[in-house]
Amino acid sequence: MLWLIFAVLMLAVLMILLLPLLKRQSEEAPPRVDYDIVVYRNQLAEIEQEIERGLLTETEAVAARAEVHRRMLAAEDAELKAPVKPVRLDSRHARIAAIMAIALILPLGSVAVYGALGSPNLPGKPYAWRLKHDPEFVVAATAEKLADLLKDSPSASGYKRLAEMYFNSRDYDQAADADRQAVALGANDSATWSEFGESVAMANGGAIVPEALMAFSNALALDPHDNRARFYIGLAESQIGNLKQAVAIWRDLEKDAPPDAPWLPMVRENISSFSKEGGFDPASVPPSPPSPKTLNVAVTAMTNAMHLNTTPLAVKDSQARADAAPTSTTDDQDTMIHAMVSKLADRMAKNPGDVAGWQRLAHAYNVLGEHDKARAAIDHAVKLKPGDIGVQLSLAEIQKSAAVPGDDTPADYVRTMRGVLKLDPTNLQALYYVGLAEQKAGHMERARLFWNRALSVADPTDPLAISIHNRLDILSGKIKGH
Repeated sequence: MLWLIFAVLMLAVLMILLLPLLKRQSEEAPPRVDYDIVVYRNQLAEIEQEIERGLLTETEAVAARAEVHRRMLAAEDAELKAPVKPVRLDSRHARIAAIMAIALILPLGSVAVYGALGSPNLPGKPYAWRLKHDPEFVVAATAEKLADLLKDSPSASGYKRLAEMYFNSRDYDQAADADRQAVALGANDSATWSEFGESVAMANGGAIVPEALMAFSNALALDPHDNRARFYIGLAESQIGNLKQAVAIWRDLEKDAPPDAPWLPMVRENISSFSKEGGFDPASVPPSPPSPKTLNVAVTAMTNAMHLNTTPLAVKDSQARADAAPTSTTDDQDTMIHAMVSKLADRMAKNPGDVAGWQRLAHAYNVLGEHDKARAAIDHAVKLKPGDIGVQLSLAEIQKSAAVPGDDTPADYVRTMRGVLKLDPTNLQALYYVGLAEQKAGHMERARLFWNRALSVADPTDPLAISIHNRLDILSGKIKGH
């Protein structure tokens, strides 16, 4: 049937092209003088009509007739002096040659092009056959049946299977919805969270929106070595312009990866391309895992980008993702994030001993700007594990977020950072901010002491190390001046 349609279309095209050539044409066109004589005779007739209407006098008519006759004689003289007529290009033989060329080249050329670029040997797949045998159709049909069963008997494991089916059939929106249902029904393992984040990211064209980043953050809180979460968090850093941080995360992932990992070439390609884009040598960036501090910054940047109705930097550059998200999409994302946070809060009320859960809840509230709720959640974690440095750093970040804008050393934040130094005397972040607090208090030598300790453990390319060098230079000038 398909070949018959092709044949009819080909015949129609040939008729359109050949019909003008098949029409019988006169062997010779009339000479140009014949057209001119007809025009001049019409002008003589018009002169007679104008005399009758009184528009011309007899004297004017005689002069007009004389001019028309002069032009007629000139046209006849020009025709007699014209060179021999050129050979006509539309002769019978030329038309036959053109007809044969078109009739042969068009069909044969079409067949040749289709044979080279098409798939002439591909067997036909009627829709009814595809419903039973095509893997994508089979998976889609199975997913629909499973979705109907889960409406009556919902379970976390069932929705996880459904999410996997939707993801494999590239229906990422449905996959993300199924993952949300699995999380709501109690699925709380790193694989579920990272798969959820990947579905959300793919549904948004590869952009690591806040909901996806929060899911990856939860995955890392449960398993710091979750490879999927580490990769996408690096991608999130690249999308907000932190190319060195992204490369550091990917190099850390590359360092821990098995040599035969199927995703390792993609990680190496990202390291190469993004370091080239940033204009730096990837070997100059030491491997570094994602940290709570950088995660919070990334989530905040992504949230701000969405509320400003813009697209993250890398997405703008590639535009594999079309345009910035519309306002309705932003509202939907806010609704989904609030719903997730609400479900997490309900789960923590039933399981108050989960330290990591309280940290995640505090982090989520902090991203939403609900600082009182964030502080209440992190206080639960502090009571459960006061000597945990990760908990203390989460507390410090929330204290800093709740501070007056422009105050980078609020008193409660500095107190927490001093406590962090008791737990880890080499913590770079704590050394920097405690030193900054000492400088603001006028204790220049104490500030220098903290900052020199920080430089002894810091990577020279770390932004904090660069800032410390600048502050030490300023401090040295003040002390000399004093």
